[in-house]
Amino acid sequence: MEANTSSAFGKLGRNDAGTITAWHPLIDHLIDVAACFMRLCRCRSMHRALNQTAGRTLTATDLERLAVLVFLHDLGKANSGFQAKRWLKGAVPKGWPAYAGHGLEATKLFGEDDFLQTLVALLPIDAICTWGEATEPLLKASISHHGRPIIENAGDWNRAIWKPVIGTDGQSLYDPAPVIEQIGRHVTDLYPEAFAPGAPLPDAPAFGHLFAGLVQLADWLGSDTTFFPFSTPDEDRAQTAIDCAERAVMSLGLDTDDSRAALNACSPSFLQTFGNPPYPIQAAVDATDLGALVILESETGSGKTEAALWRFVHLFERGEVDSLYFALPTRVSASQVYERICNAVTDLWSTDPPLVVRALPGYAAADGREPQALPDFKVLWPDEPADEVAHRRWAAESPKRFLAAPIAVGTIDQALFAALQVRHAHLRHALLARSLLIVDEVHASDPYMTVLLEQLLRAHLGCGGHALLLSATLGSSARARYLALGHDSRLAPPAFQAACDTPYPALSDRLAMRAIASTARPKRVTWSLRDLIDDPEAIAGLAIDAASAGAKVLIVRNTVPAAVAVFQALEQRAPDLLFAVNGARTLHHSRFSREDRPLLDAAIQAQLGKDRPPGPRIVVGTQTLEQSLDLDADLLITDLCPMDVLLQRIGRLHRHPRPEEQRPEAYRLPQAWILTPPNHDLTPLLQTSRHGLGPFRDGDGIYPDLRTVEATRRLIVERPSITIPEDNRALVEGATHPDRLQDMESLGEDWKQLGQKIEGQTGAKRTIAHLHGLEIDKPFDQQQGFPTDLDIATRLGVRDRLLTFDPPPTGPFGQSLRHLPVRHFLVPKGLDPDAQPTAVEVQDGVILFSLESARFSYSRLGLEKIDG
Repeated sequence: MEANTSSAFGKLGRNDAGTITAWHPLIDHLIDVAACFMRLCRCRSMHRALNQTAGRTLTATDLERLAVLVFLHDLGKANSGFQAKRWLKGAVPKGWPAYAGHGLEATKLFGEDDFLQTLVALLPIDAICTWGEATEPLLKASISHHGRPIIENAGDWNRAIWKPVIGTDGQSLYDPAPVIEQIGRHVTDLYPEAFAPGAPLPDAPAFGHLFAGLVQLADWLGSDTTFFPFSTPDEDRAQTAIDCAERAVMSLGLDTDDSRAALNACSPSFLQTFGNPPYPIQAAVDATDLGALVILESETGSGKTEAALWRFVHLFERGEVDSLYFALPTRVSASQVYERICNAVTDLWSTDPPLVVRALPGYAAADGREPQALPDFKVLWPDEPADEVAHRRWAAESPKRFLAAPIAVGTIDQALFAALQVRHAHLRHALLARSLLIVDEVHASDPYMTVLLEQLLRAHLGCGGHALLLSATLGSSARARYLALGHDSRLAPPAFQAACDTPYPALSDRLAMRAIASTARPKRVTWSLRDLIDDPEAIAGLAIDAASAGAKVLIVRNTVPAAVAVFQALEQRAPDLLFAVNGARTLHHSRFSREDRPLLDAAIQAQLGKDRPPGPRIVVGTQTLEQSLDLDADLLITDLCPMDVLLQRIGRLHRHPRPEEQRPEAYRLPQAWILTPPNHDLTPLLQTSRHGLGPFRDGDGIYPDLRTVEATRRLIVERPSITIPEDNRALVEGATHPDRLQDMESLGEDWKQLGQKIEGQTGAKRTIAHLHGLEIDKPFDQQQGFPTDLDIATRLGVRDRLLTFDPPPTGPFGQSLRHLPVRHFLVPKGLDPDAQPTAVEVQDGVILFSLESARFSYSRLGLEKIDG
């Protein structure tokens, strides 16, 4: 196909040789994207979000004016530098300018040069300028549809790109003016209502940011040839684009009216969906008078996941949300919940259930199917490529699209990206506005992530969205802070004794806390301190003695090296008692490949889960054991840790009721042995962190705040036995309440200095989070320019790497080793961001490889850095 030098393209298709095979006119692309935007505005929750942020109900005039601004989103493509891209680099004819973009170039079109003003006058700009002060930031938001606010003073630009291209014979080869004139003519013809009298466009900053995200979504959809094939000669694109937009929106489940009607028609009960009558916490969440932000606190294993999904079902049935994002703290927990939700959705919708996406980069899935990666970031689903089923999985094909799914399950990171200054944050923000946002284990966030979550929730609630926060161990200060979001006044946390007396389990919103009866079997746990944290041989001896009596023993260490040390001591003395995967004895922690983690999780639940086989077993691991895995140990041996974490670990002890004969006589009552430093003295850890306890030199650490750890230790001494869940509230407050932390500071000057250091670092992390956050309260054109994505993360200081092995060697459990995460503290300083494994070799089942000058091994013990 010959390049059409006298007209402007919006999209091109090329073959492998670089020859143009398809030409999509710029006008037609503008029509496509504006049609998408108008169709998106008709989706129930998107329309609600627009009205909510606008502060009024949008009129037909408002919507058409917004469509005009969307239509102009690619106005910059009319410049000759962009149009030169119809030729490959090196083949651009003489007279044409160098390649140019179309974002910054569009904003420069509105400069003060006479020839630029002449071009702009070809648009209905005078009429557009009467739409109010919000028009300029909204137009800039539209032009910034590639994911970042455009910085107008960023670098030099070539003014000649807006002038005609003159050939060597003096003839005009290309002129932007007729193209801009055509754009102006079409926009007035297509959207006449926009130019009728009406109120100014809404000027609320939140409205502008939401609009920016919707333009990005409309551009993604309108640019996808799956839904918008290139136009054909004599096609009336203004008409066909409406049908294409309808197909795109309906295929992806962005309009949920049909799914809602199907659900309301059968109105399944909780019993039909989950196979059992609802527990009190599950029955409580369907109350119609709950606020937009709800906090559910209940013990581990009490059915919070099902309660959360049931909350979504009722909000969805009532039309208050159109989608669900279930955010969890880890990839492992997200994978577990994904399977459970897939099963529940199948039971809720007898036919045509909505898409359920596993929103994990590099490990995505949709409806239980996993795609095959193709070049150019494309994927292939196990369906015919033209099949509608494959089309509807569009949301699972890129992390930036995950939130477009009707139902998605992933880590909290995908949601937090909607609150950060990263590319396509506005897209995520707009997609999330449709959702019930569920955040599980909300207590697990550090100060940096907590601020980001607060900003995310504030923006989400400002769009009329709903949120549900889940926790087994949330402190009163955090609860008060979350419940105050979206309101002018703050809620003061209760005094210590009042906090201890607060009901548990409980369902809270801004107006009230509702006590809920616990259906959990009361569990009386005897716990005691053992000052053996430095002695892996002694710890192994305790475990072997218990296992020799028939017990299933769970050992949880705070660090991987400490876990490996105990594992190796056990393997020397009692190898047959150890947990194994595919015949290979191993342990459970975070330094395993993405291919091996599912094997480890499945194996550990088979050997220590609800349906565990008889006989002794010893499982050694780290924090990966304390969340999401359904484990049932007879004895827990654990390093000392903060009380909220310790209660999570104790949740894996006697988790399921069993006949007495299924537990050894000595362990028929739950016991937890808590490992401490010599003489139970934590004071040396104020200076040197060990076993994850105390601050590192830079102030960070696994559990740097020894005040909470010491308060936990004292509670164990004071109360030799506890009853779960009855004592949960008092235990958490006893170790986390500000009054108790002040008590710990009175232990001595070093403790007081630690408190000051922790508070200072907490303040610093919160400040950094505010600096990194998306400024929803500022007009879009006042939002500062985004840093590069590498400068911003959802977890402060975390720069983990994901290594790819190609070809993949066989790993220790028989799986191919393709993707191996490397924690940031193991990454050599100054490592090239694109560095991949070299010098890969396999020796006796151990995979050795290099990252530049550093050498690593990967084995049944996980990833290890080789000293020297």
